[in-house]
Amino acid sequence: MKLRVLDRYLIKEVALSWLAVTLVLVTVLLTNRLARFLADAASGEIAGDVVFTLLGLKALGYLGLVLPASFFLGLVLAFGRLYRDNEMAAMIACGAGPRTFYRSLFLLAVPLAVLVGYISLFVGPWANALGEQIEAEASQSVGFAGLRPGRFMTSDDGDGMFYIQGMSEGQRLEGVVIQAERDEGLTLVSAARARQQVDTETGERFLVLYDGVRYDGVPGEFGWRMMRFEEHGVRLPERGSAAVARIRSDAMPTEALLAAGRAEDWAELQWRVSMPIMTLLLTFMALPLSRSAPREGRYGKLLAAVLIYVAYSNFLSVSMEWMGDGALSPLIGLWWVHLAVAAGAAALLMRHHGVRRRRRA
Repeated sequence: MKLRVLDRYLIKEVALSWLAVTLVLVTVLLTNRLARFLADAASGEIAGDVVFTLLGLKALGYLGLVLPASFFLGLVLAFGRLYRDNEMAAMIACGAGPRTFYRSLFLLAVPLAVLVGYISLFVGPWANALGEQIEAEASQSVGFAGLRPGRFMTSDDGDGMFYIQGMSEGQRLEGVVIQAERDEGLTLVSAARARQQVDTETGERFLVLYDGVRYDGVPGEFGWRMMRFEEHGVRLPERGSAAVARIRSDAMPTEALLAAGRAEDWAELQWRVSMPIMTLLLTFMALPLSRSAPREGRYGKLLAAVLIYVAYSNFLSVSMEWMGDGALSPLIGLWWVHLAVAAGAAALLMRHHGVRRRRRA
């Protein structure tokens, strides 16, 4: 399809506004996420060297939701400027109408909807699953990050003590001594070496000790029990984050959602399909919504656009929860929200370009 001068001009104006809004939204979202990751790293929940890897994966996961919003707001800003500078009036006077404008807009919107669909259906779930796996592995490996050889360390509740002579290969401990206070007395364990191990089924963490001895008894009394062992496991307390990655619906591949067939899986699948549909419907609504008087200002309709997008996405989220709980049939699902938005966009278009013209005539 050959691009006309008007097409190139409108695409340029919309693309510049869209890219600017996308940069702002992604920066805000990633800043909040970065603050959370840094807090987790500072508290010892995850290792610090994976923070930016997780941040990049979160950025990929966010794109499926950010791109429809940024494109919609970019459209409203771009056409708001055109209305403010009377460029829309000049275009209309030269014979350009809604069909001309939508032709230019959908030259951008259709490829973007395809990209959003690909991200939402494939890239986003992959990024979420990989992020969960890396975060879980980082949570596992960070277990010994705060240990210092040659120093006695107490537990958070003060009921235990830990000592190591040295550390090799990052996660292998040498010369381990553990003291734990229990209701029935005191337990003292000494081992030549130790390492951390995670049960893949339950997610519980264990400290596996090798070639050592264990003493159990009450201080100041006789009757202590001694046990020598070649391998002995001590269960570690649960950390704030999950030790292993548990696959959530938003991290499941699209094929797995189709095969599972549960209500929450169908809800997640419809949510993913909704992202490209949202892109096209918001594009359809942006043109009549951005219509404004010259003195109204470039940002006159921006607040209305933000409220429309927030209401649209919130109704999709609520419908998704209803569908996941079984209160809403998959046949109705999230489709009623799209139909309502399409009807609202058609009403706006008829109001601004149909009814007013007939009244003037």
